[in-house]
Amino acid sequence: QIWLKIAQQPILSAVGGGRWASMDFDEVANYGPSWANTVSDLILADEPVKALNAAKEAFVRCLRSGDARGKIFALHALAKVHLAKFEINDTNEVAEKALAELLKCPDDTLEGAVMHTIAKASKDLCRFEDALELAQEALRKFQSSSSKVGEAAVLNTIARIHLNRGKRQDSVKVAKQSLAMFRDCEERHGESEALHTMVRASLAMGRYEEALRLANEMVGIYEGGTDLDKHVATLLVVADVRAAMEEHDEAVEVATKAVELFDGVDKRQQANATRRLADACFAKGDDTDGWMYAKEALELYRGEGHSKGEAGMLCEIAKAHFSSGSFQEGVLIADEGAKLCREAGFRQLLADTQLAAARGRLDVEATGAAQEQQLNWKARQAGKEALAIYQDIGDLRGQMRAHNTLALAFMSYGNVLEGRAKAKRAVELSQMLGDKTAEGTNLLLVAQSRFHDNKDEANRLATIAYRLIREGGDQKTMKEAEEVVDAIREDPKDKKTEKERKAGGASLAETQASKMDMTLDFDMMKTRAVYFWGFTSRSTR
Repeated sequence: QIWLKIAQQPILSAVGGGRWASMDFDEVANYGPSWANTVSDLILADEPVKALNAAKEAFVRCLRSGDARGKIFALHALAKVHLAKFEINDTNEVAEKALAELLKCPDDTLEGAVMHTIAKASKDLCRFEDALELAQEALRKFQSSSSKVGEAAVLNTIARIHLNRGKRQDSVKVAKQSLAMFRDCEERHGESEALHTMVRASLAMGRYEEALRLANEMVGIYEGGTDLDKHVATLLVVADVRAAMEEHDEAVEVATKAVELFDGVDKRQQANATRRLADACFAKGDDTDGWMYAKEALELYRGEGHSKGEAGMLCEIAKAHFSSGSFQEGVLIADEGAKLCREAGFRQLLADTQLAAARGRLDVEATGAAQEQQLNWKARQAGKEALAIYQDIGDLRGQMRAHNTLALAFMSYGNVLEGRAKAKRAVELSQMLGDKTAEGTNLLLVAQSRFHDNKDEANRLATIAYRLIREGGDQKTMKEAEEVVDAIREDPKDKKTEKERKAGGASLAETQASKMDMTLDFDMMKTRAVYFWGFTSRSTR
């Protein structure tokens, strides 16, 4: 029998997902009609609904007027909006239509931009070989049209593909080429984008001082200029680097400066910066200020009528409530956020909210102190809805997280076979993502499902899982996984004396001899999961 606790992390990531929409570079912004710039600006302002409507209106106008080139720009604009919303399948469908139209009206620069968008979509689907091939083709198109800015933008995407594949040195090498080309073109925003890629690669390699130096270079590009939005965005990158270095006081100081720059100037951007300040406070362990800034950001979003920002903050605040144990409050806020997402069509955000609610219910179920009935059933329903959305929009990492949550729910319910099947699917998706840490943690869940019916198989899977986690390089997850592996290897019913236990050899991690419930606490995107198992139900600590 498997008992578990799901612990929610406080606010740690950007509203609406992992894409850096506010930092994205548009290589054909100055190449097309003026309305195309308007759509790009709306995307950067995180206004997907308005951007989608503007692109649709432009498409209809071009269709009626017979403007073949304008129609292609409109299709490309629609594809970029879907990509910003992480609707990958829709992105590819619309972009393919644009390519078909380009056969009638050839334009190498525009074709390169469309293929670049498809390459980004393939990257987000973790189809890295396809993404690299498409990016190389886009690069050739830009070279044939002598678009240096386009070449530089594609090189930066190739650098990010290498980074996602774990080829960090290759990523830095290509990003440097992109940076040099952007500087030759005097394209400051592109230069900032290339530096940002190098920051991410440096962080991935643990080169924190180098990452900080590069982040400060980003700040220097906009400091003292008129582009306040991008200046603040670079300051928040510095705050992220400081947080990664565990210099939380400095991270809070930089984020506070970002908030102050927008005070009385732009309430919407002030809300974004305040949300990131809340992140920094939570990471520091200052929950009091974290809650204060999170609620302040929510009110700013509401005051500006920014429904996506409001929905995202409701989702994150609900998760923070689940993490702190305020289950009823968390459910009410999550339901409010889910309703807003449904009304506005924020599908990925709806899936994130439903998955958070599912994990919150499992958390309460594990404590044995639940007041609400049918917690597990409601958790499974929410998890299934989230999974269906992730599958429809093509979000592989979301699918992996949903399968992981459903595996935990089914095992807690007692349906170990179904839970094991979900965990195995989560392992497969982790392999597709190339995430060895996630693959190992999911495989460890499969091992736990075999703990009582096939101890030898559980031991074998646990050993493989631990090796994968070690190869992933996450020291914190590795240390916590050791306890789970040791627990699987040592039957808790075994009544060996302390002397006999020591004679059996050292374990992966020294644990208390009386400890019956072992845990694995791993960070998977926005959520951490802790597994408990034993022979009697007990309140988790």
